[in-house]
Amino acid sequence: MGELPLHLQTQLLRVIQEHTFKRVGGNAWRRTSFRLVCATNRDLWAQVQRGEFRADLYYRIASFVCHLPALRERPEDILPLAHHFLKMSCPNQNPPALDTPVQEYLLRREYAGNVRDLKQVVARLLCRHTGKGAITVGCIPPNDRPTCMNGCEKWRDVGFEHAIRVALARGVELKAISQETKETAIQIAVEETGGNLQRAALRLGVTERTLQMWRAAQRQENE
Repeated sequence: MGELPLHLQTQLLRVIQEHTFKRVGGNAWRRTSFRLVCATNRDLWAQVQRGEFRADLYYRIASFVCHLPALRERPEDILPLAHHFLKMSCPNQNPPALDTPVQEYLLRREYAGNVRDLKQVVARLLCRHTGKGAITVGCIPPNDRPTCMNGCEKWRDVGFEHAIRVALARGVELKAISQETKETAIQIAVEETGGNLQRAALRLGVTERTLQMWRAAQRQENE
């Protein structure tokens, strides 16, 4: 309704007031009876004040106004809607659960397209999800993934800093610290996914080929 040109607004107003219309290309007036339900994502009153929308038409259609708030105004609906879309996409089986960091990501994310945007986000998560486990951070496409998913200040706790301090005190250089941190993260991800490299790669945000090369290197070291 908010995008209806002014000349069509005039014609619609006539139909609403007189309950008559002419078919396209016709000359005979026809009577009609109908209930008009309008929808718009624009502020019609602001358009009236700018002269972009007819005031008389506005008063005709605004007898009852139902305002549907944007998704950002009702964050309590985000997770229930996400679970609903998961069920719709998996009608013949139990849908996968959402890992806690993924839930936090969905709650923090901005949805310019409102519910349709959320539905597409859930679809992209499912496209990257494999196996029967929960949907994890690795299922979030790289382009959608924030720079720091869980907030660096949350996971980099006292224990982590203590381990770095111990390493530095023992003369371990930055390169070795970085390598050990990477190795530990890979080992944990592989263990927690039961050795499934595809799921571990998704969780780590790397390719499966990267983990295959890591596993091959591990075998060579053990031989």
